[in-house]
Amino acid sequence: MENAIQNAIQVLIQIVVLLLLWAILNKILFKPFLRLVEEREKRTEGLKAAATALTAEAERLRADYESAIRQANDEGAAAKEALLEEARRTREQLLTESRAQSAERLAAVRDEIKKEMEQGRAQALQEAETIARQMAEKVLGRKVG
Repeated sequence: MENAIQNAIQVLIQIVVLLLLWAILNKILFKPFLRLVEEREKRTEGLKAAATALTAEAERLRADYESAIRQANDEGAAAKEALLEEARRTREQLLTESRAQSAERLAAVRDEIKKEMEQGRAQALQEAETIARQMAEKVLGRKVG
């Protein structure tokens, strides 16, 4: 029985030592280790959140960039179309002015030709009268007046 009591005391001592060792290891090793694991998890979650935020920001910046490119392309196309339209209007204006100037020149040339023809006719009539008078004088043998 003494042996049983000694065994019971030894078991009790072992339990106390185990509990004491557990308390010491818990304070010195387990809690710091669990704290490190928890901090690492928090950092990992924080980094994941930061990575997600950076990915979202990158996506937003890419969308902004694509939007700016589309807008620049649209503005460039609009500016090109405006320049083409201005060129068309200028061409039409120049053509209209050229046609008007050509019509004026043609009218001036026609008037000049008409005047020259009238002068030529008047001169031809005058010469015809002179020739007719000379012929009449030769035929009649006297001066016709």
